[in-house]
Amino acid sequence: MHNICLYIDKKRISPYVMSVYVALKEKGLNFQEKTVDLDQLEQQSMAYRRICPSRKVPCLVMDDFHLFESWAITEYLEDAFPVPDYPALYPRESQARAKCRAVQALVKTDFMAIRQAMPSDSIFVPPKGLFIASAEVLQDIQRLLAVTESLLSECWLTEQWSIADFDLAFMLHRLLSQQIELPDKIQVYIQRNFQRASVQAWLTENEKLKL
Repeated sequence: MHNICLYIDKKRISPYVMSVYVALKEKGLNFQEKTVDLDQLEQQSMAYRRICPSRKVPCLVMDDFHLFESWAITEYLEDAFPVPDYPALYPRESQARAKCRAVQALVKTDFMAIRQAMPSDSIFVPPKGLFIASAEVLQDIQRLLAVTESLLSECWLTEQWSIADFDLAFMLHRLLSQQIELPDKIQVYIQRNFQRASVQAWLTENEKLKL
């Protein structure tokens, strides 16, 4: 039995932290959470630097192994807790897995205009007022939707759900939260991801912070 700890942002709004949380839940793993108050710059403290040299969240600590960057963590979890003993986070077929990796890389490093104009907290607390997109944001939106429509299969990116589906759905949900009109297939895709028990568990914990 491993001792697993996930360092998360105190406000529970980071898509990167949420991705790892969802992955751990999908694997059915027991883990402890420890919060880092980013507003108080706890990530810059010497104590946290010893845990996570990148000074970011998430950070996974498993026994005496420390790992940062969400994409690296989810791939590590897939290797450390493999199929068939644990549910899959990625497809086993090489081309399908490569497709998921490409999607993760894209949504975690690109679409900067969307991320700046539609911050992740808008998913948890719907913004008020009319959103007016700049030309740069509109260009990002069109590109994101084109990529999604090109890559999306019947239900998921591949024949089965993967953690890349969640990462893409979170990015798309930014648009939904700002009441951007989306094709029906993409709206259903977002809802299908956010209805998963692993995602609902995070949303439930997020709601508790509002009480």
